[in-house]
Amino acid sequence: MHIKQVALPLGIAFFCVGVVLYLSAEPSQDLGIDFNQPPKHPVTEEMVRNASTMARKPAPAFSLADVKGEPQRISGAALDRPQLVLFILDTCPCSIDAQPLFNKFSKHWAGKADFIGVINTDAKKGRAWSSDYRAIFPIVPDPKLEIIRAYHAQQSVYSALVSRDGGIVKLWPGYSSDMLQEMNKLIATELGEPVRPFDTQYAPKEKTSGCYFGGNP
Repeated sequence: MHIKQVALPLGIAFFCVGVVLYLSAEPSQDLGIDFNQPPKHPVTEEMVRNASTMARKPAPAFSLADVKGEPQRISGAALDRPQLVLFILDTCPCSIDAQPLFNKFSKHWAGKADFIGVINTDAKKGRAWSSDYRAIFPIVPDPKLEIIRAYHAQQSVYSALVSRDGGIVKLWPGYSSDMLQEMNKLIATELGEPVRPFDTQYAPKEKTSGCYFGGNP
């Protein structure tokens, strides 16, 4: 058999494998977010102090349907797993920017910690938001801000870690690479497991929060 007769099929095979690998690869995580700019809503020392007062308090418990009509439980004693509650503001660019990262974070802890979002809108708008920004964890509507206020979330992209016994481990008044690493460490601590490295990717280096709930400035 001539070399050319072997080389041509092999070349075609390698080309096809390359195409399959390219198409099956995950899309780039570069979303065009320029975190070299100062954050629009920087996390202040006052925000940190206020959020710290929620630690070790009983987490406000809610049982309600998510935007798809499925029953969900936020906090309450005897949770099956630790729970991270993320607070979302509809139409807020900050919540939109953060969502892919929290999706990835929830995958990182899939089957070990539950993630749930709380959005300041009704079920219909919340369902549209969940679809538009591909939320992979449940989103519950909170149009009257009852849950949001109960957790003292002043702005979007606040998040709270709730232990299995229903206590608030910590409330974060925003997010950053360091804050996400702290969340990752505390979830592992709650599970009694070694910390598994989490790539924060495009997360801001400076602590940043989101837009204000309730029409505040």
